[in-house]
Amino acid sequence: MTGLTASYVTLHGAGFTDPARTPFAARAAAAARAGFTGIGVQFADLAAHGGVGAVRTVAADTGLAVTEAEFLGGWALAESVAAPSDAEVTLAEAARAWGPLRVTSGEFAAGPADPGRAADRLAELAARLAPLDVTLAVEAFAWGALCDYPTALDVVRRSGAPNAGVMIDIWHWFATGADAAVLHDIDAREVAGVQLNDGPRVRPDDPDMLYKARSTRLLPGRGELPVRALVTELRNLGYTGPWSVEVNDPWFRALPVDEAARQAFDSATAVLNG
Repeated sequence: MTGLTASYVTLHGAGFTDPARTPFAARAAAAARAGFTGIGVQFADLAAHGGVGAVRTVAADTGLAVTEAEFLGGWALAESVAAPSDAEVTLAEAARAWGPLRVTSGEFAAGPADPGRAADRLAELAARLAPLDVTLAVEAFAWGALCDYPTALDVVRRSGAPNAGVMIDIWHWFATGADAAVLHDIDAREVAGVQLNDGPRVRPDDPDMLYKARSTRLLPGRGELPVRALVTELRNLGYTGPWSVEVNDPWFRALPVDEAARQAFDSATAVLNG
């Protein structure tokens, strides 16, 4: 099994949109003790923990690499991305300090997006960030302008960017209506990353979609979704990683950070090991 990354929300100890309850140093130490090799960060969280340089030092002291960052949005509906956003400026600084970085990207705002224009914006961003070894991992959100994975994949393909792919968040994969059959049209090289989690089955038109997305992201193997089957299909495509764990529900985020890290790592490892 390749190394595992603890995505930002998994160990920050709060709701998806809330400030972190657990300091970064405690998150990193807990992740390393549990067996993770990488950790994720959120751009908005960096200032509260000393900035890019301090976060790099803390992670390195625990033996972890900062491998995943979030979130680069707003581009899919933008008229122009000629002027870098604040998030892109922070991302560039982080990539120079941390090295290769996978950045979750997409569009939270409702759409629909024009696929051709969105692809042009993605291509422009990807070209600027390629020299920094940044990979843009595009997610689909049922409520957003890129509302399903075929749309997200279409935008990635139209962009022609070698450093862009889709981020398969398992919860969102099924919540947007995708299933294992969608993978038959995907090349493993088009998958920039997989975020492991689980949850209840949710329809794309569920009126409580946003609430459930932020409150029912369960440990992999603990919900109703065919997580193991999807992992098997991905491996049949030739996908070997990267893998990360993104879980967050009220019960889980109330756990002590060491216990949360241990459960996240053990659950993900059990799924990946079959």
